[in-house]
Amino acid sequence: MKSMYQEPSPIWLRYSVLLLTLRARCFDSNSRQFINYFVGNAVLKNKVVVVTGAGSGLGRALSKAFCAEGAKVVGVGRSLETLEQTHASIDTDKKDLFSFFQADIGQWSDVQDAIASIKDNHGRIDYLYNNAAVYPKVSFLEESAENFAHAININVVGMANVCKAVLPVMVEQKAGRIFNLGSWADLSPIADSAAYSASKGAVHALTKAIAADICHLNLDVQVHEWIPGHLNTQMSDYTGIDPALSATWGVMLAQRDNDKNNCLFDRDQEWLPPKSLKQRVKAKLLFWKK
Repeated sequence: MKSMYQEPSPIWLRYSVLLLTLRARCFDSNSRQFINYFVGNAVLKNKVVVVTGAGSGLGRALSKAFCAEGAKVVGVGRSLETLEQTHASIDTDKKDLFSFFQADIGQWSDVQDAIASIKDNHGRIDYLYNNAAVYPKVSFLEESAENFAHAININVVGMANVCKAVLPVMVEQKAGRIFNLGSWADLSPIADSAAYSASKGAVHALTKAIAADICHLNLDVQVHEWIPGHLNTQMSDYTGIDPALSATWGVMLAQRDNDKNNCLFDRDQEWLPPKSLKQRVKAKLLFWKK
């Protein structure tokens, strides 16, 4: 028997996506995220994405993933050699979408020069993935003051430097998304992680504080914290999640239709703090107000 199913025509598909997109506006963000997964190329094509720490690990994976979506990616890192390796790892037909800038984000002058150059070359910055970080694995009792200060300078001051340089560009264009890479390390530190854990606690506070400082502008500029999980990189002795998988979550978050100017994302979902018993009871009693 001949199947009744026929492959949809391109026109039918376009109208279907349009209808689903309109319907998704009436449902939750997960529904809209599902739609964005299928129309992602249209959402991200020619968008300008800045990725710090792009020379290895998640930064390299994010660069490859966004280039695959048609975005223009600018990688920032301290090592010219590793940035060139990232460029070499990108698919041949997407290599023109990736450029890079050598800079130490812990140095304000380096960051100023890098962001000014990116603005001059591309005219705008749509997304920033503040990924660069160091993890000195040493006991606090044995760690030198200089080594501790260096980690704080890269992980906190460096992240603040990049936000400080990028935000005026986003404010001028009245839109933009910043994702500061965070961790749960500040909540349950392990041995030999004092500098890293302390810096990630500071990242959490810094991200919320920056969002609070720009919310009065009423612009489509958002500042989020993203915790991508325990990744299989040099930082974690090559155990954990494949950075390529985590990068797909980063791409999905960029496509997410979000109406909050500050969220904490854990992997590919928004993390909401657990409600107290009193809050849960109150919500049940006041359900009719929803």
